[in-house]
Amino acid sequence: MFRKTVLVLSISLWSVNSLIFSKPVSAEIPLTRAVVEKLRNRVRLIPQNQSARPARPSDAMTIGDALVTARSSMAQLRFNDGSLARQGELAVFRFIPRSRTFELSNGTLLLLIPPDRGKTRVRTPNAVAGIRGSALFMRYITDTNTTIVGALTNSGIVVYNRTRSQGRELKAGQIVVITEDRIEQVYEFDLREFYETSELVKGLNLTQTEPADSPDQALDLVRGEIADALEAQDPIMGNNIIVNPTFIRLRGSESDEFPSADFTVIDPGVDVFDQDVGSENSNADITDQVNQLDIRSTLETGEFLNTEQDDETVELDPEDVDKPLEPEPEPEPEPEPEPEPEPEPEPEPEPEPEPEPEPEPEPEPEPEPEPEPEPEPEPEPEPEPEPEPEPEPE
Repeated sequence: MFRKTVLVLSISLWSVNSLIFSKPVSAEIPLTRAVVEKLRNRVRLIPQNQSARPARPSDAMTIGDALVTARSSMAQLRFNDGSLARQGELAVFRFIPRSRTFELSNGTLLLLIPPDRGKTRVRTPNAVAGIRGSALFMRYITDTNTTIVGALTNSGIVVYNRTRSQGRELKAGQIVVITEDRIEQVYEFDLREFYETSELVKGLNLTQTEPADSPDQALDLVRGEIADALEAQDPIMGNNIIVNPTFIRLRGSESDEFPSADFTVIDPGVDVFDQDVGSENSNADITDQVNQLDIRSTLETGEFLNTEQDDETVELDPEDVDKPLEPEPEPEPEPEPEPEPEPEPEPEPEPEPEPEPEPEPEPEPEPEPEPEPEPEPEPEPEPEPEPEPEPEPE
């Protein structure tokens, strides 16, 4: 049985002011291949220009290949630079070798990138994230055209909307929500709760500080940055609570079919590392004027968290009832009016029985032919008179 788990988030507002975000440039290690390390349930590999087939451990992904997971499925990839990726359920993922670019057109992706590997980009249909290392998760929800990006380390993660008109740098423990072409909100979440409860990081021992029996040098570098982020995060306190906000839920068919692997909706765009990005420092003048809201959020199994509770509830401090609440919970859709029952069709009148045909009159019997009169008997010929005897001569 899954135990109930929560993330604690708090809203922070930011202004449109921006500054140039710059970091020391490191040598870039090109991505040339990825190998499937682990699989759970149904996963498909789609080689470029070929038909999909079931994925197998040790399968190699190369240029243009895609990996797709069904419901309640997971895949783990290891790249040639030591980076690790995990796909949650209903995820469609592709990487473009030699460009350090990943594409996610559905579902959830966990990325663990060792530092000093170069600049990495992850694109969705409505957003792009730039990463210099080392740990983050992303989710794209097709139904609402929403991208969610969560930073697990303080390693220079920047996020932009589709047109690059808005940008945000994330610190460890922050989530940004982009809907359509707008950055809607930035939240804080509890890193410790995340690592204790998330199915997506289960078995990776990311908070482990002691040397492992089988050392993984690349992953150890990520663990070091994760430990620094955990130590730096202050406890998150708050009175207002939203349970299970709807905007983070990954929707999908109840069937176990695979999502569509359509990457044509992803715009390559421009290099996010050449863009301006909003900074937390730029909104210092307004943070004291807004209401801070704590959000406890449960995320679905196979993605981030396991939970027994799906119902959405909102609990607010009475003193804050009139204060702005963002994001507003989605109103329950008005029930569709039940269609008026169609009037029962009037029964068709029974067809009048066809009149029985009058019996044809029996033909009058032909009159019996009159018997032909018997022929009159021919009269018997009169007997010839006997000749008179000749007189005897005298």
